[in-house]
Amino acid sequence: MKYPKDVTDAAELIWGEGMISPGGPEKVAQMLEGIDLSGQRVLDIGSGLGGVDVLLAATHGAAAVIGIDVEPQLIRSARDLAARKGLAGRVTFELVIPGKLPFEDASFDLVFSKDAMVHIADKPALYVEVLRVLKPGGWFIAADWLWSEVAAESGVVHAWLSKSQLGFAFTTPAAARQALIDAGFAEPKVTDLRHELQQANRKEVALLKGPLRQKLATIVGTEIAEGRLASATGRQAALDSGDLIPCHLRGRRLS
Repeated sequence: MKYPKDVTDAAELIWGEGMISPGGPEKVAQMLEGIDLSGQRVLDIGSGLGGVDVLLAATHGAAAVIGIDVEPQLIRSARDLAARKGLAGRVTFELVIPGKLPFEDASFDLVFSKDAMVHIADKPALYVEVLRVLKPGGWFIAADWLWSEVAAESGVVHAWLSKSQLGFAFTTPAAARQALIDAGFAEPKVTDLRHELQQANRKEVALLKGPLRQKLATIVGTEIAEGRLASATGRQAALDSGDLIPCHLRGRRLS
């Protein structure tokens, strides 16, 4: 289990209800710039606590959102959130196993993913599956944590990863773009957002050192709170060194 309740409680305290990773409504809006979801059917890969899925429906007008995840406790929490927001009919969640997506070809107008694909090792196979379930003209839009060509040998990266309990699988921006092309996507684009995430991560470090420190420790315990700070500090070093490169990915299925 990568995301037990103490981990998700800490994330929500920092980033808001239903959120596991940095950014909330503003980040989702940024990712969807130029995309009209009115009446569209959306798949969210790695839906976590469901906060993104609620936004896709309530704020951006998607007619139906299906969130998928591999951890049952996350699915339960996401379903509870959708029900509290009065969206249980439009926003649903399915527990899946890693591998082939359990949907028919050309099922979705948009496939979305925010900060979840870092846990998926075989990204080329994932991109092929995403293209398969997209309708012609549909978009794939994702945020993923990528890294530099030399990051695998970076002491800064190894120091950061030693502080994290999560399992990550990284690739480079160039490799991600080529994998999108190889999968058959048109208009592939990989946008470096490292400087933006540097600022967001500094905010997390400041919160964990300051006003949220005691509150978080009260909720999840001192050891977990200190571990969260250590991980965020290590991640900041990897961002500042240029080894860690958060990116937005886009591609379109033409036919």
